[in-house]
Amino acid sequence: MLIHELQKSIDQLPPFKRVVVGVSGGADSVALAHLLIELGYDVTIAHLNHNLRGEESDADEAFVASLSKKWKVPFFSQKIDVTKGGNLENNARIARYLFLEKVRQDVGADFIAVAHHLDDQIETILLHMKRGAGWRGLSGMRLQNGKLIRPLLTIKKQELLKYLKKEGVDHRMDESNFDVTFSRNKLRHEVIPKLKKDLKTLEEDLIRISLSAQFKSDQLERESTQWILENVTDNSFERSAFLEQTNDLQVEILFQICGYKDIYRASIEKVQHLIYKGKTGKYKPLSRHTFEVEYQRIKFYTGFSKSESLPKVTLTLKSIRWGDYHLKYEGNKPLYARSWQPGDRFQPAGMNGSKKLQDFFVDKKIPRSKRHQIPIIVNSDNQIVCVGNLRLDKRFLDLKPKETLTIKSQ
Repeated sequence: MLIHELQKSIDQLPPFKRVVVGVSGGADSVALAHLLIELGYDVTIAHLNHNLRGEESDADEAFVASLSKKWKVPFFSQKIDVTKGGNLENNARIARYLFLEKVRQDVGADFIAVAHHLDDQIETILLHMKRGAGWRGLSGMRLQNGKLIRPLLTIKKQELLKYLKKEGVDHRMDESNFDVTFSRNKLRHEVIPKLKKDLKTLEEDLIRISLSAQFKSDQLERESTQWILENVTDNSFERSAFLEQTNDLQVEILFQICGYKDIYRASIEKVQHLIYKGKTGKYKPLSRHTFEVEYQRIKFYTGFSKSESLPKVTLTLKSIRWGDYHLKYEGNKPLYARSWQPGDRFQPAGMNGSKKLQDFFVDKKIPRSKRHQIPIIVNSDNQIVCVGNLRLDKRFLDLKPKETLTIKSQ
């Protein structure tokens, strides 16, 4: 019986009483809310109106509100716009979970329950396989992920529909679920039915693969957590220590560093390739981080690059702050501080000829992430007077400004 199957899943979770259920109005989420109420849980219903289908979206919201009133459970709703920039599906998903978490905190619930079922799990595994997501992708969705639970993961959609019909519970139909321009819908309505014709045990085989992958990914997570504790300091690690690990463990280490969010295996492999080559100064973005090779260490930091130019400023007698430097200048001819620019050259004191600033930085082993943070002092003709407090240009050795220019780093 379906309700017993649901209880078996719930028994695997930490004990709880109060739960927020995300209800769209569709069959799956309506069935989940009804089942949890039947089992005696303290249910709060939350509905996010994405406002993508105009009056139909408003009708969904009104329907869920009426269900909540009929079932005498608290109801929360919000209307938002997810059409501005980026991937529509991803925007909607992120907004939905942010909304559900806020409701959970507001009502003091133990968990958020969403209605992903066995059919959704199969689709998710296949999508991850298509994207090359590795062990973690093959694991599919988990019964529990922090405060999020998916009690219906072992139950087929057809069973939920039969349950609603038997109980006389109505639900809404979202026509966008049949729009095959969305990758998941195409998989659901076109690809999987064809696969099932040739692979009669498709679902059983994929679930077996998923369970094995969950075991493997849990093992890798434990090993990578220990490796990170032992090897990562100051947002960096030794390249050689990383390369000693198996390919799967390397992938998991990078996943953990980046926080797992929306990362494809192909992107991970690009960073692995960067580390294999080990060329100082090269870097690759991954999720919200950037990985950079710095003389046999791999550094990582938030953002696509720390190499952001600072504004050009005029130096004065009064000490001014420029990045991590304090600059002070007294002289007749104006001087300026700016960031390094591609193509910059100067004539380093003590050397013959000119040198590219980029080459100078490489010789001095200045990491790429710090090069734009060094003040390049120039005159009105944009000639370089000095490179921070690292080196003067020999053309300005005998000029007064070098005696009255003060550059101090913090």
